Amino acid sequence: MTRRIPDLKRIVIKIGSSSLISANGSINERMIIEVSRQISLLNQKGIKVVLVSSGAVAAGRSVLPESGSSLDNIQAAAAIGQPILMRYFQEFFQIFNMNAGQLLLTHEDLRSRRRYLNARNTINYLLEKDMVPVINENDSVSTEEIRFSDNDFLAALCTNLINADLFIILSNIDGVADKNPLLHPDARIYETLGVGEIESLISTLKGETVLGMGRGGIMTKLRSPLMAARYGVPSIIANSSEENILLRLVEGDPLGTYVEPDESQLNAWRAYIAHAMQPRAVITIDAGAAQALSRSKASLLASGIISTSGTFQRGDGVLCCLEDGTEVVKGIVEYSQDEVEQIAGKNSSEIENILGYAHRKSVIHRDNMVTVQGARA
Repeated sequence: MTRRIPDLKRIVIKIGSSSLISANGSINERMIIEVSRQISLLNQKGIKVVLVSSGAVAAGRSVLPESGSSLDNIQAAAAIGQPILMRYFQEFFQIFNMNAGQLLLTHEDLRSRRRYLNARNTINYLLEKDMVPVINENDSVSTEEIRFSDNDFLAALCTNLINADLFIILSNIDGVADKNPLLHPDARIYETLGVGEIESLISTLKGETVLGMGRGGIMTKLRSPLMAARYGVPSIIANSSEENILLRLVEGDPLGTYVEPDESQLNAWRAYIAHAMQPRAVITIDAGAAQALSRSKASLLASGIISTSGTFQRGDGVLCCLEDGTEVVKGIVEYSQDEVEQIAGKNSSEIENILGYAHRKSVIHRDNMVTVQGARA
């Protein structure tokens, strides 16, 4: 099948730790040189590139006196490794007459409208000046509650941030396979996948992992292009070690796995809720509410709520499930966990009398939710 590569003006490239960091923990200089060279050639063709780079934590761990998986250790490793990594990018981009600019982002930067616009304006300015924005999660300050699950998600969000025409994920795999290649030698690489096929694979491969330095594994290699597809952006997952990989991909060479964009795309906010937002807790709802949410696209009212599990505040993401654990929707709540417990099962008209105020008639407004695929929580 011929790949539908659009007229490219802006692309997002994500490169993983497995490509940038050698097995002994040292920086893979050859890879950074190659990526820098190819991006400079793309820029000469009029294609602006935003580079989302992993590797800071892995680079920092080679310097720390002891390794570990605690949040303190990860944040310290990121603080050490990020300037090391950027020094290499800056040095090698300058060899090819370009400069790199660093942006460290967190969930809050893309959730807050003001911060979102500030980040977009900075990126746009760098691109206009023929510079390469190098983006990474701000691991030094991110906590488990607010961090992205992987830089793949951050990169997918960036496709919307800059109105990208293509999303490329470079890793140490040849593409998406029907089975884990490390466990199944007969695994077959998909040349092209649609949104429905990606969703099916996510369900099939759940529980299987691919070994590597990154924290996302194969699941984010599936979920992040799915997210980009919801924005209407095609994606390609390919092996970074292929010669001239970036130049060949933009020309339409059938390397890696091409993920087709979704024609009925979600808007940016709903795509974020569907694919990037991490639910903080669970709200259990009754069958009537589930039917209204799934079929009628209604808001979640207090009358349909049975109970809550976990702690959340107003503005947090939650998962709404039936009593048997079947997932129904994900959304942003208008009330805290304590408030929801007080108004659960009550009519919306009673909220103000119970709480003394009412943020909204709904607990989750229909504009702030998306339906999910009926899995078990």
